[in-house]
Amino acid sequence: MTDIATGIRIVVAWDGSEPARAALDWALAHAPSGDLTLVRVLDSSVTSADYFALDSALARAKEVLLDDAERVSAKHPALTVHSELLSGDPITKLREQSSADTLVVVGTHRRRGSTLRYEWSMGARLAGSARGPIAIVPEDDDTPRTGIVVGVDGSATSNAAVEFAAIEAERTGQELQAVHAWQEPLVWRDTAPPDAEFLKSIEESHQHILDDCMLTVTTRHPGLRIRAVLVRGSAQSALLDAARGAALLVVGDHGLTGVSRLLLGSVSHSIVLNIQSPLVVMPSPA
Repeated sequence: MTDIATGIRIVVAWDGSEPARAALDWALAHAPSGDLTLVRVLDSSVTSADYFALDSALARAKEVLLDDAERVSAKHPALTVHSELLSGDPITKLREQSSADTLVVVGTHRRRGSTLRYEWSMGARLAGSARGPIAIVPEDDDTPRTGIVVGVDGSATSNAAVEFAAIEAERTGQELQAVHAWQEPLVWRDTAPPDAEFLKSIEESHQHILDDCMLTVTTRHPGLRIRAVLVRGSAQSALLDAARGAALLVVGDHGLTGVSRLLLGSVSHSIVLNIQSPLVVMPSPA
């Protein structure tokens, strides 16, 4: 499926659960035509070690997946629905599906209670190691949602997130809200706190970052409705507050490198843990 952003195909992680249905519904609502691929990963680590039992489980899973794909196709005749059954570690297999031109959509339970319960969720783990954008969709709570929110910080990853969000806002006719947050520097022992003039200069420099981003967006998307918001505070809080009731939040993941690349950057990680609206995480450049 290639409708959400130019040149991007869509893969939906599917297992028939409520979170998976939320992911599928989101993909169908945002791209009602084109090609849709349902990918089911049968976790080999929890299946029987017996060869024939595993073979039987794969055969049954394939039959169910084909039935599910046929039902989606019957309800959405404008779609060409594909299905793919894989066996192995779900995170590894879904990561292999991701690329710069593929959006992998996964569902998740709506956040309730302690965020520690969600620290190692599939969405967080996949977004921290994917090679392309990942959409994480919480179960629907029937809240009316409108507007596209994107985090801006002037980096290459942020610029990619802004372009993705702008395309989606333009396609759906919604307003794009670009949010840039800044905080005063930490005050260490034996140092004087920053004065008002110094803080003003810092704020102005951050305003320039936001203004430069908006100039680029308006040049590329002249008819787009855009609202730029500069917030003094943490990026996590600013984006989560702005995304309440939003149809979509898009953030760039600066992430880490090496073994630590399996983890999200602090801002995107915090947002995933507190997700309330559909979220797209753009990976950091290679």
